[in-house]
Amino acid sequence: MSRKPLITLVATACIAATPLLLQAATQTTKVDDRQITEQVKQKLAMNDPTVAPHIVVTTHDGVVTLMGTDVPKGDILNAMHDAESVDGVVRVDNRLKSE
Repeated sequence: MSRKPLITLVATACIAATPLLLQAATQTTKVDDRQITEQVKQKLAMNDPTVAPHIVVTTHDGVVTLMGTDVPKGDILNAMHDAESVDGVVRVDNRLKSE
């Protein structure tokens, strides 16, 4: 067998395998949105148990949304920092309103 067909065969196999390898790498490093939401809720509850029940947390593609009304301004900043500190969070969308 000459080298040219062998090189072509190896190159074709590598190109064909690339999407599978990228998908596997993405799946192992991406944190599940549900896990992020739970971790943010836990962190909020630990740091300010009186305010945490008034904050609704949702996550989509690593973007955490914080929603709630009548939240003291200092607690809004703390909630944002808590959410940002969780692994897998891409960005925090702050929709909290102060009292």
